[in-house]
Amino acid sequence: MTDRYGSDVLSGDWRAPRRGRAREVEAEHGLVVEDVETGWCGAVVRVEKAGGMQVVHLEDRRGRSKGFPLGPGFLLDGAPVVLTPPTAASRQALGRARAEAARTA
Repeated sequence: MTDRYGSDVLSGDWRAPRRGRAREVEAEHGLVVEDVETGWCGAVVRVEKAGGMQVVHLEDRRGRSKGFPLGPGFLLDGAPVVLTPPTAASRQALGRARAEAARTA
């Protein structure tokens, strides 16, 4: 005997967003993200505190940069993310990498 109406449509996670749930990602230098509201796509240039809030600056492929409030509202490879400020350990690693890249033969 087959079930005439199929499975229960409300048995799954029907409240889940289509693109998935947002995950937290550190705003590292060079990370390419897209702002959901404006569609601005660019690489993270810097994160700073301005006016009592954290601001992330994105630079597009033409070299123009624009600031956005740090937090939710960004897409990374089409998936929603919440940008968080970089930790001290990642900043130190970035500083070491820059120092090594600055040395030449």
